[in-house]
Amino acid sequence: MLLKRIVLLSLPAGILGGLYVAGFFDLLAEPERVRAALDELGVWAPILYVSAFAILEPFFVPGLAFMLPGALYFSFAELFWLSWLGSLGAGIVGFSFARFLGRDYAERHMPERLRRYDEGLARHGLRTVILIRLTLFLAPPAHWLLGLSQVRFGAFVLGTAIGFLPGIALITFLIVYLGESFAQGLGKWPPWLFAGVAVAILLALRVRRQRADPRAEADQA
Repeated sequence: MLLKRIVLLSLPAGILGGLYVAGFFDLLAEPERVRAALDELGVWAPILYVSAFAILEPFFVPGLAFMLPGALYFSFAELFWLSWLGSLGAGIVGFSFARFLGRDYAERHMPERLRRYDEGLARHGLRTVILIRLTLFLAPPAHWLLGLSQVRFGAFVLGTAIGFLPGIALITFLIVYLGESFAQGLGKWPPWLFAGVAVAILLALRVRRQRADPRAEADQA
């Protein structure tokens, strides 16, 4: 079992290293070259797009690195659905890695307080996964944390599929109709801003829940 985990853990590192040596990431920085490469692939282009998105995004290759060049080749509808499929695949890949590699360890060493949250996540898995996807979107740690939790795989997939829809639709629209100005503006936003918004939303929902159910406050105490 340990050998399998070591092999599985080294697989993404090997893939990323091989792509770096081959100049794949330099290619992503030049959208016109990506477009030319997709033209050469023909009918295989959508398959390669979804596969690369799903395999690489969980390991900190930003989704925008695929969506921006993809907008030069695919129509609005094609880019939306292919990006949605790629993001769903990325969530499944990240979830599966964390579930296989770390769930047993997390179960044995999880503090009691976190265990109660974990059990709550299992009871309300679908709703919680949707909320996490709406707030944290494609953040790779969200894939992993859900994989380490007790949430069922079916609830994870359905919640991820639903939760990604608004974000993918919005970003696809902004990329297609605003193009480089959107990408440049997004790059100026500090990373902590997204985390701050997510934390604020989660705290607001927690306070609302405590006010609606006084017993929740007693449980926290």
